[in-house]
Amino acid sequence: MTERYVQTVERALDILEVLASSRESFGVTEIGSRIGLHKSTVHRIIQTLCYRGYVEKEKDRERYRLGIKIIEVGNAFFNQLEVRKIAERYLESLAKTFDEVVHLVLPDNGEVVFIDHKESSQLIGMYSKVGSRGYMHCTAVGKAILSTLPEEEVRLILQKKGMPRFTQQTITDPEKLIEQLKEIRKTGIAVAAEETEVGVINIGTPIYDYSGRTIGAISISGPINRLMEKGIEKVGQEIKRVGQDISFRLGYSGR
Repeated sequence: MTERYVQTVERALDILEVLASSRESFGVTEIGSRIGLHKSTVHRIIQTLCYRGYVEKEKDRERYRLGIKIIEVGNAFFNQLEVRKIAERYLESLAKTFDEVVHLVLPDNGEVVFIDHKESSQLIGMYSKVGSRGYMHCTAVGKAILSTLPEEEVRLILQKKGMPRFTQQTITDPEKLIEQLKEIRKTGIAVAAEETEVGVINIGTPIYDYSGRTIGAISISGPINRLMEKGIEKVGQEIKRVGQDISFRLGYSGR
């Protein structure tokens, strides 16, 4: 059976995706050129989106950006995620135990999406916005997820997304990363030391659902000197234990 889609809805979603692609606002003509629509069509759809609060018009210019309603819908999505609900108290406990930033991510289209984080009381720490995306090859959460995938799938992700260098420590050689993933698969603990930012280390572990599928990962992030004082091995073992507890709560029974 051939799927049928509503063209106007598709066009509205295309417009929202354009507005979400940059922090800058867009004019009607620019939006139209990006998605191949006449500016009159774009203008008509945008008026409806503005009326419903999904798009906002700048006061002094004919330019548009995402509206507050998008945040409401996005927050509702995150709040409805079962893994986020279950992981909540575990993340809080980890953050309290080590007084470092804790992240929860989900994989999406070869990237990680940050869906929750718990803050540290320290003045110097790590921060990632809920909803922001990151590469897999240079983050502990990304490596944790990649370590559970077949090698063929890992190679496809690396080929599609690339392996950009952020620091001198970033691994940009697929073969070197794949060898590292084999070790992570054995230990269940992933480490990314100064691979995205000098002086910062991430320690992560995967999360599984009832079917044994990897649905996410958690990590602790902070200044490398501070986490070395607390003990990288100690932190790694604790985050692995917490990851296992979350997985069991999601119905995972072990390998």
